[in-house]
Amino acid sequence: MLQPDGTIHHYVDPVHVAAEMAALCAWVETAEGTRHPVVAAAVAHYNMVRIHPFDDGNGRGARILMNLVLLRAGFPPAVIRNEDRLAYLGAIRQDDGGTFAPFAEMVASAVVATEEEILRDLA
Repeated sequence: MLQPDGTIHHYVDPVHVAAEMAALCAWVETAEGTRHPVVAAAVAHYNMVRIHPFDDGNGRGARILMNLVLLRAGFPPAVIRNEDRLAYLGAIRQDDGGTFAPFAEMVASAVVATEEEILRDLA
């Protein structure tokens, strides 16, 4: 896929998608309880986007998976706001280069922001 900066991003070869998704599901099951939920959620999200199993909706599906991991661990969802889209995509691109911290930090910040919003609404 052609990126905005002109580079080409290569997704998982379609013949490997089923095996990669099975491995991701197995990883999510083992990560729950052994990794911090925010880290597990961010890694699961990144890997689903990396695998790119669908023609459309991969980002939405990855955010659903991320939030499922968070909710199962008792955390609020990480709401990535539309106005944060460029930062979100940039953080994912940094992960492509092996720098995982920016995306995990973005997910953590989104979890905190969601929690703060929930608490404001309850007040």
